Amino acid sequence: MQSKSKKLALISAVALSFGMAFSAARKNIEANPNPPAAPQATTSQPATHFTQGTITSIETNHMVITRKVRGKAKSLEFEINSQTQRSGDLVAGTRVSVQYREVDRQNIAAAVRQLAADPTVKADKTENKA
Repeated sequence: MQSKSKKLALISAVALSFGMAFSAARKNIEANPNPPAAPQATTSQPATHFTQGTITSIETNHMVITRKVRGKAKSLEFEINSQTQRSGDLVAGTRVSVQYREVDRQNIAAAVRQLAADPTVKADKTENKA
């Protein structure tokens, strides 16, 4: 008999817990009848990439740089437009960093910056060993 009363008490406690949870959820819905709208879909910008290399050729709307990939020279072409940020002396032979995005299989340059000369390279070449 005692076993039955323990089971009944346990079942009552579980039922009471579910009832309280349901009641609280219902009050929350009644207090806030307009649930928040689903987040608006955002138009995603193409991913931005970075690379470095040496300018091979540069024109008003087009630039080609060469960079080393696993010891081999690889050319990359970039479209340049009025929104492209430019800094430094951008002429053939200049080392640059390029921030770009891919749009319709074309690399659109967002920023082209001249890289500072590496002072350690010059120091190694000019240093005399006694």
